[in-house]
Amino acid sequence: MSTAIAESFTTDNLDLDTLLELSRRTDPIGVLSVYLDARPGAVRASTIDIKNRLAELERRLAADDSPAWARAARHPRLETEIERLIDPEAPGRGRVLFVAMADGWVTCVSTQLPLPNRVVLDRAPFIHPLLELLDEGGPAGVILATRTEARLLEWRLGELTPLLELRAEVIAPRHGRPSPVGSRPTSRVGTPTGAQRNARERSQAIRFIERVATGAARLAHDRGWERLMISAGEHQTDSLVRALPPALRATAVPDPRVLAWVDSASLEEMVTERLRAAHSEAERRLIAQVREQTRGAGAAALGLSEVVGALNQARVAHLIYDPLIRYRGSVGHDGSLYADGETAPSTGSTADERLTERIVERALETGARVTPVEGAASDGLAEASGIAAVLRW
Repeated sequence: MSTAIAESFTTDNLDLDTLLELSRRTDPIGVLSVYLDARPGAVRASTIDIKNRLAELERRLAADDSPAWARAARHPRLETEIERLIDPEAPGRGRVLFVAMADGWVTCVSTQLPLPNRVVLDRAPFIHPLLELLDEGGPAGVILATRTEARLLEWRLGELTPLLELRAEVIAPRHGRPSPVGSRPTSRVGTPTGAQRNARERSQAIRFIERVATGAARLAHDRGWERLMISAGEHQTDSLVRALPPALRATAVPDPRVLAWVDSASLEEMVTERLRAAHSEAERRLIAQVREQTRGAGAAALGLSEVVGALNQARVAHLIYDPLIRYRGSVGHDGSLYADGETAPSTGSTADERLTERIVERALETGARVTPVEGAASDGLAEASGIAAVLRW
């Protein structure tokens, strides 16, 4: 393994363009991809698991008589990078290491969202867990409100960033001096003055909710929020949802808890848990939508043959696939993709062991959204081998 400069990616600079560029890198021996679940309390167990997986990989390659890998695996640079990855003091609840075994380039990724332990050796980086991470961890708005104040934050890849604070108007007393001692109160509930005050309070509460909803709508538009979590108590949460514009209301993730006073670390965990649960539910709805469209007149593709055909025509708007399945097929001389058993009509095609990667690359290149759904091949899209797409037309 030659020496090369290492590069690192975090929440701030990890995006689909980066993953597309990574997926195109290859290495004559192979790229080792190591994913580590580095949540507090899990690093020790994850370290043991990763080392066992690496040992098993080395035994398997030794049995396959791979001397080039054996030489690369003993290079001190690899051991150093692995030790950095499993360091309990290193940042990130999810960590990734890509090492090119021949060319020597090293890429590290850290995120506040956890990642499952994985060890994969392939011609190029194994990026599917990171695709799932970006899809699940896309930017979302968060409203934390009480009756008198609201905070608007942005959540992305497990991290919260404060953006805006709003306060309700203070209701001033109608008179500046107190009533005489012993005089009859005129502001109790049920009295004309009390009714007026209650009406003013309701009006001000409505205006405050509208201000919060307007601020959230503006930020959602400017920052591309895909979801909006609202935590403001049972009654006010519903009121805030109703005050949102219809398009934003459809993305709302209501949470009736009052989280405004929760400490930052706990808040981040609670918001992440709620938004991840909402994402899982959204995946189930997406699969149901695709299935419904294939039964009707909707634009959808089901199964590998239909999906790659649509990709060849740049018709895919949203690709859904199971990253645990290794799809088989070929690539035509003109770059067209074909399912296993299908060939180009005249120009011929070449078998490609990394057809899954080619599918993802084509989807990203044509501006399609990509959602890896682990288990889709056994739940929801079983007869389609876990792959489907929503089409543009």
